[in-house]
Amino acid sequence: MLETKRAEYEVTRQQNNYLWLEVLRGDDQGIRVSVPIEDESYDEQIRESVERLSEGERIEAVLVSEDETTPDWKFEEVHAIEDEQNRSPVRANV
Repeated sequence: MLETKRAEYEVTRQQNNYLWLEVLRGDDQGIRVSVPIEDESYDEQIRESVERLSEGERIEAVLVSEDETTPDWKFEEVHAIEDEQNRSPVRANV
């Protein structure tokens, strides 16, 4: 299983069941990945958080993938950047 470092992302677009995210800082800055909006591995908190996201929003997240060869990223943790003071990461049951 692959797991990313906690990173800051911007939602650049939504297409079908996917959000496209761009890494905003660090060594991976500029890299774009797609992450499903709905996935059976997401618990209720992750699902609600992800469904509220829209283009232009910034989040801090950890992504995971079961497949190391061709990563199929999913949210492991996600929270809005604006919620920095009351930050409590939401974890999926992956």
